[in-house]
Amino acid sequence: MQLIIAVLVAVLMYSIQYKLYRQFWDNKLNISVRFQNPYMNNGERNYLTEIVSNEKKLPLPVLHVKYSTSRTFLFDDYENTSVTDLYHRNDVFSVLGNQKVTRTLSFVATKRGFYTMNNQNIIAKDFFMTKTFAKTIKDYSELYVFPRKYDGARMELLCNWLFGDIESKKSLYEDPFSFRGVRDYNYHDSMNKVNWKASARTGRLMVNQYNHASEYKVKIMLNLDTNNMTKMEKMQEVCIEIASSLAKKMLEKNISVMFESNGLDIVNKDMVSVPGGASSAHMITIDKALSRIDKTGDIEDFLELMDDDVTHIKDNITYVFVSSYYKNDILLKIDYMIDKGASVMMIVPYFDKIGFSPIRPYMYGWEVKMDEG
Repeated sequence: MQLIIAVLVAVLMYSIQYKLYRQFWDNKLNISVRFQNPYMNNGERNYLTEIVSNEKKLPLPVLHVKYSTSRTFLFDDYENTSVTDLYHRNDVFSVLGNQKVTRTLSFVATKRGFYTMNNQNIIAKDFFMTKTFAKTIKDYSELYVFPRKYDGARMELLCNWLFGDIESKKSLYEDPFSFRGVRDYNYHDSMNKVNWKASARTGRLMVNQYNHASEYKVKIMLNLDTNNMTKMEKMQEVCIEIASSLAKKMLEKNISVMFESNGLDIVNKDMVSVPGGASSAHMITIDKALSRIDKTGDIEDFLELMDDDVTHIKDNITYVFVSSYYKNDILLKIDYMIDKGASVMMIVPYFDKIGFSPIRPYMYGWEVKMDEG
């Protein structure tokens, strides 16, 4: 008799808990999977935060949270994962009533890009582990992986060449009736700008500074067409990284930067374009645009993109072309711009095994190791 009563009690308990879990298992259950930092540079470390909040008394002894991220993210923790075209995680939680559980997963991004997570699949068990309940939670999160930045002697040499040209051009547009202050002399300054009273007072050469009659800008023109089909994607990434590095150096000098490319935005499918700006936040705007350039290789005609600049040359702009493609059609257009008074520099990335010889004085070669990366 006692055995029968025990069985009946067990059946009753099972039935009650099953009804409770079936009706309330996902009630006041909140799941969130978020990138800790929405922006990061390629090669840096970031963190993915998983938060499970069970705001009811009913416990969840076993809760699976399943989601997918890019396989280009290298996680420190590879337990409960599988990798196909995506990186799939299946993390298991045991959550008591009115409990919040937070986990942080560390990873390194290995490729530039724009990445999203749109939902999570959750699976729960009842208290006796016999029944399974599942649902999909819509939870959007996005991550921009910015291009890797170049630094060192090679970038410094390139920037010094560019800065020298910009400084000489900027002086042509200073308003001599709008005095701004004095600063230390550098070798780009003409002697007629020296403030002799300030120099005598400080014991070193000082020059007058004037406000500019018009803002001077650098326009970076990124061409993702390549000179050949060898490792095309790698060369395109190098071009993007050079453009990002140049923009960073210009903005550090408070030089306004504009940007255009024949690469397509992966979201809206338009050609990438960023208007001029010189604020610290402008670098994030440029890097976000570069991150969203489609990696599939689809690009528009760069020569058509150039047409507006060729026909409407601005005196207060230095045009910087970043292009591994340097055939005669693009060079003739740049030659025309120079003949019309444009200030132009062209950076040409090339593979070391192929080589490069500059055939114009405005060309600057950037060697890329073919067997690296």
